[in-house]
Amino acid sequence: MARRAAPGAELSRAAAQWPGLNHRVWVELQMPDTFGGDLIRLPTRVEDAHEGSLVVAAPSFRGDLHVVAPGLPVTVAWAGARGQSRQEFLIAEVVRRRVSAWDLAPSSEVVVEQRRRYARVPASGSVRLSPVEGDPLQREADLADGVVEPLLEGHLVDLSEGGSALSVGGGSWLRLGRLVRMSFELDGAPLDQVGQVVRSLDSLDPDLVEVVVAFSEPVPAADRLRRFVMQTQIRQRRGGDR
Repeated sequence: MARRAAPGAELSRAAAQWPGLNHRVWVELQMPDTFGGDLIRLPTRVEDAHEGSLVVAAPSFRGDLHVVAPGLPVTVAWAGARGQSRQEFLIAEVVRRRVSAWDLAPSSEVVVEQRRRYARVPASGSVRLSPVEGDPLQREADLADGVVEPLLEGHLVDLSEGGSALSVGGGSWLRLGRLVRMSFELDGAPLDQVGQVVRSLDSLDPDLVEVVVAFSEPVPAADRLRRFVMQTQIRQRRGGDR
């Protein structure tokens, strides 16, 4: 692919923070009203990266041949050791070939979402973790025919309206970027929520790792989670735990 100076090249220092070749990323774009007007989020991968230009494989979706064109704004999101990163881009070029690609020029700085948007409180209890059907990273796990990734058992560390930290055994399929279904009890009632692993940290126990899962929208139990957080905060204040 021919390289050329792209709009936003002054932001090229962000390239040092970009994911590497073949790294799984997600692109978000706003569909026009004629195609439903939805904000869609599509998995893809990094094909190339140069100063001032990030190239991703073109994801296919309904209306892509009519919607995708140079100048279209898109957001790229990816999981990394520091948290979930996001950056705004403009499509500089659409290359249609055997593996079509989008040549993206940055239009903002990289934002690392290390701090959560929601108040979090300590939580305890066991949680069952299962893979999500259709997860692109599951298809890339190179599983032998008939092999099913096992259900995992973990323990809640903290909880918020937007996500959870939990501890799990090391060496499992639960790694950065994976989609996971969490099932656990909250105030005596079951809660089932899909999310994405956005951080993975070593635990004090060498046999465990601590992962942070950001809940995927929508969050049907948002009201229950918010109520749990508020009630826990009230108990903390009454007990002098701030």
